[in-house]
Amino acid sequence: MRIFMTGASGYVGSSVAAKALKRGHSVVGLAGSEASSVKLQQLGVTPLRGDLEDHGTLARGASEADAALHLGFVHEFNRPYDELVRIDQRAIRAVGNGLAGTGKPFITTSTTTVTEPSPDGLETTESSPLSADSMPRMRTASEDTTLGLVDEGVRASVLRLPPYVYGSGGSVFVPALLHSAATHGVSPYIGSGSTLTSAVYVQDLAELYLLAAEDAEQGSISNATTETGVSIKQLAEAIGRAVGVPARSVTRHEATRVCGPFIAMFLEIPNRASSEKARRTLGWTPQAQNRLLEDITAGPGTCGKPPNTSAN
Repeated sequence: MRIFMTGASGYVGSSVAAKALKRGHSVVGLAGSEASSVKLQQLGVTPLRGDLEDHGTLARGASEADAALHLGFVHEFNRPYDELVRIDQRAIRAVGNGLAGTGKPFITTSTTTVTEPSPDGLETTESSPLSADSMPRMRTASEDTTLGLVDEGVRASVLRLPPYVYGSGGSVFVPALLHSAATHGVSPYIGSGSTLTSAVYVQDLAELYLLAAEDAEQGSISNATTETGVSIKQLAEAIGRAVGVPARSVTRHEATRVCGPFIAMFLEIPNRASSEKARRTLGWTPQAQNRLLEDITAGPGTCGKPPNTSAN
């Protein structure tokens, strides 16, 4: 199978691409820079120069593929989040144009935080009510764009990722928190830190993307989590141990100063998203040996490094 990917040079995307190549698939990856092109070539991926706003390139890459995976996102959180979501929507629309009428699979990426936390602290599902907070809920605009492609003859579906993807250094949130702790000398949690969140091991996540490309039902949404019971205080303590700084309860205002407003917001959002549907319908069987907290304290260090903000 020839797979077209956005985000193939990024943290999650490179893991997906490597697993796809190992399975005997060929991969074409969007490359927004020469550095990304070189990285993709080293992986064995064919680079296609362009970024998420090169809509003609996105459509062409998709039209020449048997499946498309959209993992790219502009992680420039100093910009208005609704602006980033609009870029995402238009990119999805462009890939959809390249796949229209083919019945080929197209898997896009969202987040488990779009749903309202259970008032009883239970796990949520893909059909749980959407968040009452407009900020986390914004990503559903991209989901709607994706699912609208079903009517245009695309086997489109969505994977919702938890805030914390880990393994081999972590995705956006873990390195951002490590970097903030190293910079400011404190690993913050808000209030008691009892808020629970979700995580997924990157290699298990890569497997799920490929399973979805093979078998996901059109118009479906699936959560991708392997843990749902990590407290923010535990997370802060693990990050503190990794960096060598104390974990400390802070106000939302101080957390914003240390981590920035976007990351700080997720220190307060409960997020326990069940992946039972993905396990049942796609036969997903996660194999992670380490959990998130173990990986932070014992895994490869990213201490002091800023998060990867690559869009493609």
